[in-house]
Order: sequence, then structure tokens, then C-alpha cells
Amino acid sequence: WYQRRVRMGDFEPNEELSAVIQRMWTEDDNRAIVGQDLIINMGKRTFTRDQTADRSSEPLIEYANEELFERESYKRFYDLLDNYESAVGVEEVMTHQEIIEMKKFVDVVVKSTPMKIAQEYLVEKDWAPADQEEFKDWLWDVWFTLYKRGRRRGRTGGDSSGFEHVFVGEIRNGAVIGFHNWIQFYRLEKEGKVDYRGFIGGKRTQDSEFMITIQFSWDEDTEDKDDGALKYVGGTMLGTSPEFEMAMYTLAWVYGKENDVVNIPIAIEDQEFYLIAHVFKGKYLGTCFTSRTPQVDRKR
Repeated sequence: WYQRRVRMGDFEPNEELSAVIQRMWTEDDNRAIVGQDLIINMGKRTFTRDQTADRSSEPLIEYANEELFERESYKRFYDLLDNYESAVGVEEVMTHQEIIEMKKFVDVVVKSTPMKIAQEYLVEKDWAPADQEEFKDWLWDVWFTLYKRGRRRGRTGGDSSGFEHVFVGEIRNGAVIGFHNWIQFYRLEKEGKVDYRGFIGGKRTQDSEFMITIQFSWDEDTEDKDDGALKYVGGTMLGTSPEFEMAMYTLAWVYGKENDVVNIPIAIEDQEFYLIAHVFKGKYLGTCFTSRTPQVDRKR
């Protein structure tokens, strides 16, 4: 994706979607409590133009309550994070076991309160099926359908999906793309594969913010001397449950697709931000993430 910042101007939240997402947030009793279940060390500020310096020597996530990952949705989500090839252009081959894991995750998410609220809204708009089993199939198509993100010609199968891009992350031409989930960040940081380099923008405090913008590197081969691929600017929410994020991003992508918009201004919990939703090749979930500033999409 090619993006640049644009002037924020007068922030006018989408009241309809904000109300739905606020309800999802309020009724989700499965999220981690930042400051208790999740302790964040913001470290020092860095800049998008600075691509070499590591300004934060300590990990971003100082502590995470491991009991979170015994909860069913977290556990099922965690199971999916090692199912993908990080390099764009490398065909994804789903094993029988991996497909079972994905289906179990969808089963859990569909039963969750945030996704039930999202489905209710989508059904009202006639954008998704009301039948539970049909909705599962629809949700699978949105998030787990494989497609080609790489530009290699030939008969290579799908190398990407909405789930992989948004929640797991990918590497293309030495840069990290996607990767907008705190659980995946914690997992890889703990394994020594992710190196937090600092936060972007004004000073953020974990007690008052649930969304941060950061810079980090990702190196799957911890034995080599390479610093890995760099995520110049990455937005992620903190402490959100897997079901809340999937429900919110599902709403954003469908709403953006139906209304031909990329930036959706949202206001919840006294926070103002944009839900960014890209449609890839006219029909796939290309990416969804949160941002303090709207984005200009120069290549869709």
C-alpha cells in the first residue's frame, strides 16, 4: 500500500458505526485490561523518516497476563498465528489441521457478543446473511479466502488472505505490511523475532490510550545478523479481544466496500480515530486498521 498523511480537518464521526462499535466495546467482557493484564513500555519517540535507529531498547509489552491465552477465543486465535508464510509471493498451503483450527476459531467468534452485534447490524443493512451457518461461511470467505497479493505471474496459488495480512502480518520487499494485532506482536516479541523501535507521534500513555502507532522490525531468522524487515508505521489497538477486532474490522470493510470509502471516522470511549478499510482487487479484504490520521489510497 502506498499511503501518506492528509490533513485531519474537522473530525466528524460516523455516528451510526460509532454507536455500533461502542456497544460492541461496552459489552465485550473478554478484553484485556491495559495497566493490569497488559503493561506497556512506550519507550522513546521515533520518526517515520528514521529507518535505522532503535530508540527503544526495551520490549513494548513489558507484561501480559498469560491466563488470557487460556480463554477460548484467545487460544483459538493463537493457534492460527503460526499457519502462514510471512513472505508475499510464497503460496499458502493450508493443511487439514490448519483448516480445522480456522473453523474452530470462526465458530467461537460467531458466538461472541461483539460479532453478534456486528451481524445484527450487517443483516439490517442486508449486507450479510442472518442464518448462523450461512454467516459462518460468509465470514470465512471475507477473512480466510486465499488470493494473490504478490505480482508473480504463473499458476502460483494464493499467497495472502485478509486474516493473514491484518492479524499475522506479511513481508514484502524488505518491509512489513499489515500486522495490526497486539497478540501477534506479543508472541513474536517474546520469541525475539520482533524488535520494538519506538512510538510515532505525540507521547501516549497506556492508561489513557487504547491505540498506539509504533515502529518495529520483524526477523523470522533470529540466528542471522540481519535486522529483518521494518514496519515504518504500524497502528494497533491494545488489549482488544480477537472477536472484537474481527467484528470491528468486518464492519469497517463491508461498510467501506458498500459505500466506496477508505477512511471511516469513529468516536468511542472519548477516543477519535479512523478505521481504514481497503478493498483489494475489487472484492477481497486487503487490509483494515486503526489510525489517528486519514489515509490517501494511491493504489487500490
